[in-house]
Amino acid sequence: MKLSDDDLQMAVRDFFTPAQLLEFIDLPDGLARAEWGEQQFKERKGRFTVRRLDGEPDAGALTVWTPASGGFRYEVEAPRGLRADDVAWREVHALAVKRVTAVRYGSLREAVERDRRHQASYMPCPGPYTDPGAWDAQFYRPWSRHSMTLQLQAATALDAILPAAVAHPPLF
Repeated sequence: MKLSDDDLQMAVRDFFTPAQLLEFIDLPDGLARAEWGEQQFKERKGRFTVRRLDGEPDAGALTVWTPASGGFRYEVEAPRGLRADDVAWREVHALAVKRVTAVRYGSLREAVERDRRHQASYMPCPGPYTDPGAWDAQFYRPWSRHSMTLQLQAATALDAILPAAVAHPPLF
């Protein structure tokens, strides 16, 4: 069975983190996108899966991405049967840039860059603090709280460009 429009939208949306979407949009041509895609699957060990959430079409269904020539194969293991098809990187790019505006692109870029800078500031051990409790209270908890805020902003920017299959109003 072929993928529905919602399946295709979710296949593209769920493939990307905000940083990956920014990187993908900035690629210059189809060859660069194909090489980028191959690298993503190498990093993901050739395949990855996501289970659909409540409120999404076919909630609870397992979705699987595997590499395919010029793109990826997306499968939805739905209760009514398996739906699968190959998705080309040109299709992914067309869906990704269809809703990109200057404001949405700028918001995505700013959110991703702010999150990257914040992640780089992480101190994995108590270091200059007298004990782990002081490190936790004075560094880790505030750092973590701010990290979640930045990740939410980046996810919101991604949602504005690649909305969920179940419509949510855009924030900008």
